Amino acid sequence: MRLFIAAGLLIVLAGCETVEYRNRCAEYGFVPGTDAYANCVQRLDMSDERRRGRDYDPPVYSYE
Repeated sequence: MRLFIAAGLLIVLAGCETVEYRNRCAEYGFVPGTDAYANCVQRLDMSDERRRGRDYDPPVYSYE
């Protein structure tokens, strides 16, 4: 039951970005429901995750 609740929350939180990705892929000419469209949405999501990860500086450890 907890798994379904967690999955539902993730879907709701990611819904805004997913709609944006879907709109962009449709504008690029991909047809919803096809593998190419799914790949487009997935690649946009993955590239956005990579970009978010680069927004943070790596921690600096001082061993003095």
